[in-house]
Amino acid sequence: MDMKKRLAVVTGQTLVFLAAALTALGCGDSSGNGEADGVQDVVTTDKREGGPGDIGLELPGDLVTDLASELAPDLPDATAELPPELKPQDIPPADLGPPPPVTPYVEPELLEGKTWLVSYVPDPSNDPVGDALDAGTFELPAGPGKDANGVEWTERVPEEGGKMGYAGYGTFYAAVGVDLAQGENVVVRADKFYRVYLNGVQQPGDPYTSRKHRTPMPGIAGTNVVVAMAYQALNDPEIELAVTDAEVYFNPKDLTAPHLVVGETYEQYFGVPVLNLTDEPIRNATALVVENDYFEETEVPYPALPPAATTQLAFHLVPKLAAEEIDQVIPVTVRIESHSLDWSYERDFELTAKGTDGPFKRTRRSHVDHSVQFYGVKPPSNFDPGKDYSLLLSLHGAGVGGNGQAGSYGAKDWVYHIAPTNRRPFGFDWEEWGRLDGVEALEHAMDVYNIDPSHVYVSGHSMGGHGTWQFGVLLSGRFGVVGPSAGWSSFYSYGGGSPEPTGPFARARASSNTLNYVSNLTDKPVYIIHGDADDNVPISEAYLMAEAVEKVTDDFYFHIEPGAGHWWNGDAAPGADCVDWPPLFELMQERSIDPLELDFEYKCPSPWVNAKNSYVTIRSQIDPYEDSTIASASDGDTVALTTYNVRSMVLDGAGLTGKGVESLTVDGKDVELTNGDIEWGPQGGKNQAVQGPFNQVFHRPFCFLYPDDGSWQLKSYASFLTSTWNIIGNGHACALPVSQADADLHANYNLIYVGVPRDEVPLPDSIPFDWNDTAVIVGDKTLEATCLVFVFPEEGHLSAAMVTPPGYEYLLFWHSPFSSRSGLPDYTAWTHGGANAAGFFDADWNYDPALGIGQ
Repeated sequence: MDMKKRLAVVTGQTLVFLAAALTALGCGDSSGNGEADGVQDVVTTDKREGGPGDIGLELPGDLVTDLASELAPDLPDATAELPPELKPQDIPPADLGPPPPVTPYVEPELLEGKTWLVSYVPDPSNDPVGDALDAGTFELPAGPGKDANGVEWTERVPEEGGKMGYAGYGTFYAAVGVDLAQGENVVVRADKFYRVYLNGVQQPGDPYTSRKHRTPMPGIAGTNVVVAMAYQALNDPEIELAVTDAEVYFNPKDLTAPHLVVGETYEQYFGVPVLNLTDEPIRNATALVVENDYFEETEVPYPALPPAATTQLAFHLVPKLAAEEIDQVIPVTVRIESHSLDWSYERDFELTAKGTDGPFKRTRRSHVDHSVQFYGVKPPSNFDPGKDYSLLLSLHGAGVGGNGQAGSYGAKDWVYHIAPTNRRPFGFDWEEWGRLDGVEALEHAMDVYNIDPSHVYVSGHSMGGHGTWQFGVLLSGRFGVVGPSAGWSSFYSYGGGSPEPTGPFARARASSNTLNYVSNLTDKPVYIIHGDADDNVPISEAYLMAEAVEKVTDDFYFHIEPGAGHWWNGDAAPGADCVDWPPLFELMQERSIDPLELDFEYKCPSPWVNAKNSYVTIRSQIDPYEDSTIASASDGDTVALTTYNVRSMVLDGAGLTGKGVESLTVDGKDVELTNGDIEWGPQGGKNQAVQGPFNQVFHRPFCFLYPDDGSWQLKSYASFLTSTWNIIGNGHACALPVSQADADLHANYNLIYVGVPRDEVPLPDSIPFDWNDTAVIVGDKTLEATCLVFVFPEEGHLSAAMVTPPGYEYLLFWHSPFSSRSGLPDYTAWTHGGANAAGFFDADWNYDPALGIGQ
């Protein structure tokens, strides 16, 4: 089978791959120090109590390689517009009596010196090893030499750090047998490997070579077969295996920890990846902070930690005392409790204090998935608590964290520099979940700091320059100045010109092409910065955007730094000149934005990307294949709003009357003004938070449901996606058998039904999809040997199904949605040859073959 088909879905005319970052450039951190964790982990001694890319193409061409991905788009906080009763809540666990006793912490034992068998398959169209792994029939070769399929295996002992010494553009496999006793399990670190298998069960590797990530693999007594696969990994993929008899492992290498600011006692969160080393979900788990001299005892409930997966948990930090000095080390102990476990598990960590002048990390709990994310803060100098300040949202480049980005600026007495993370240093190119993270950080900072909403600006460097275009054109009503540095326009113009998708896939990813929405910058201030010797993001990207921007605004400035490369500095600013450029900040001080402007024209690809501009919130579209446009014009106390491809809206009546508006027309018809929300058009059917496309199901806390007695691969896929979401998106997810999903879970989580029988999925009658033991049915079309994924409404929120006939479960693994380039429309079906059906539902969630392809 063709490796490229195994690793990606062919959709229409487009085959999109996830580019794997093999080296972090550190762009955007003038100090060269990258991210300072501010955390130390301390191995807990006996505490027993009565018992034991698609990263952005942000790298030089020779460091970018095609790994698999799929296809993708973006949105601000999908929960922001939901009524309180629909916002996801923590579900408290049932009272089952005292939790299990705490067991002493023991570090997993590293397996070193083992001899692996390795093979290299140069032709991806003829790969017997991959075929056997897909079919679940792979057997460990008896020794070096050719196996029964003619694949040559040789012996190799990994070098220090698990380096396998491979270089090439085909597919590399490394296999080994691991003998385990009853109750022993494996903790895996796999860098530059695409996937790792234990006895046929898959876990993702880490394409970024961060050496931070660990994934769990529950073992069996006896010999266990480990296989690691690298695809065009170039140099030295690394793998290390460790053995433990624990049920749970806290990963200390990948913490999302706050800095404790001297003199401050505000509440924050501490994110810790937790590996469930059992093959069953951990039900009704509690993430607990153990009380000590510095922190109150707190509990955060979780309905289920997925089986055999890693996911991030949020520990709530409520300080008793403030840090007294910079670099003070403050201990914190965290614990996991659940009646699903034989023991409770805890570990000590140490947090670090920073000064009030920053930069420092401030954490928050995400509305997207209840994970912990941070943003870097560079506060204003000479802070006055009685004063309102401006805010710069600064977006980092690939490989740079938020705190490094914040540290690239000199302090100013009038502005906060806020630098979100994009969820990871490479993350989502400030699209999709990257843009969600930026919007959440912006709104959190505006809530906790004294910010004047009319003085908010956006800037960023490199990948963050692309993010600046994304935020600037798609969220144009939020920012008084848009100032990209070394930014690129889109995947289609940068990095060799990726082929642009067509049909429904083009609409699902429409927001990626910023050039199409430059008109939203009409009459707005824009300042482009670029070095003319940039060998990473060519200056042609700046010229491309400048030509488009000049057509819509006269308030446009373009600085070309002679002889400057990608990241450059000089004596003009106290920070790094390429981001801390004084004329850019002078422009910011001179410009502002009216968050409730009455004269504007705004175009958006879909309400799921950004529904709100000024006093208008678009709920749904008429045609999912068209952009929506709203144009507002004022004349004295009269406002006229005209719309294109808008089916329904909600207008801010209180905001309008507060601006002195006395008369309102919409598309030439009078609309009665009130002091509350004004509903226009049908309010049922799709809305901005329950809209689709497919990836939107992952924009609100979500849980995978798999059959109680279905194929083991379905359960494995739910765990695989959970671990992938943690590695790529620093995220949290839930997974458990469908029979264990109670009413609270149905009400509070977006549910993804993985291989669940049709009669157990609450699909509305308007969607005539079905699946059985031989095929999936899309409308009147029967598709054999096909995988089908789609979204649908359930109890006022979004759910999804991912299904395939028995024997074809491996097709599910061809799609991992967590990439800025993996967006699918409302439904997609694919088989070995590529996509065979795809499209959108209409605004009332009806299936209409005319809105799709392949029907």
